[in-house]
Amino acid sequence: IRALGINDIGSQEVRALYQNDNTKPLFNAVLEDGFREGYLAAGRASELVGQVIPMDQMSYQYYTLENKDNDDLDLSFIGQGAPIPVVSIKLDTDHTIYVYKRGNGIEITDEAKSMKFDMLALHLRKRGMQIGRTDEKLAIQRLLNGYFKDGTDAAPTIGVKTANDWKISDIWYATQYANQKYGFTYNRSVMNLKTAEQWATQKEANGNLIFLNELKNGSMPDVLHTTPFISEDVPDGRIMLVDTRFALAEYQYKPFSVESDRSVKTQVDGSYATVTSDFIPFDPNARMILTLDQARY
Repeated sequence: IRALGINDIGSQEVRALYQNDNTKPLFNAVLEDGFREGYLAAGRASELVGQVIPMDQMSYQYYTLENKDNDDLDLSFIGQGAPIPVVSIKLDTDHTIYVYKRGNGIEITDEAKSMKFDMLALHLRKRGMQIGRTDEKLAIQRLLNGYFKDGTDAAPTIGVKTANDWKISDIWYATQYANQKYGFTYNRSVMNLKTAEQWATQKEANGNLIFLNELKNGSMPDVLHTTPFISEDVPDGRIMLVDTRFALAEYQYKPFSVESDRSVKTQVDGSYATVTSDFIPFDPNARMILTLDQARY
């Protein structure tokens, strides 16, 4: 842009870039940068994804381990000449993964092209942020409910010692139970703001706030050794403990991209962001839902 004689693109009217044949080819690329900047800044789904799996078509076969819960598959003594225990990765013919295109965009009327480019940049970043949040919502829903309708990938649940009166010890118990039973070490705790407040205001036996210093600093206290992840899509009375290394995979046919077009009929120029992917639980036991309103047995 500087080579074309524009030292400060932010002060230029959007109209000038459309009318100038030398700079118009750059306009769509700049629009995409604005969308992408906001999308990457706000989208937290990547914090929950253990692996992105590329796809060359919009459906993908599901693969699973046979006898994955067999205790004999741990390292064990093997007699001379005896076979070594193995697990088999097999094609699950009962399940298929499908991904769908998701998208949104922004259009600029001819009259609005008198705005400065700096103003347009704010609108682009804000729109990108809103789009990025939808990925996060979908990832949370998949972790909560699974992907397959038959419940194959549903998360295990565990209650608390006393229903509706949960304490730090209940979270400690859940993490230790999961580590002993499933071998996972949870590193994120996903909850809504109401539950997060209940955690942040936990009190000692003498009535003092346990996390007073964190609250004074404006920070969210860790949930034992897990980092909090606050999401409005988690129901009240639920804390989802997640091992982000194995809990969720993103199957991606087409990554985030932006395309631009002008409608002669409506005389608007539009930029449209799309992504074709979905989030699928990898190992169901790599996350556990702590039900705060139910007692464990």
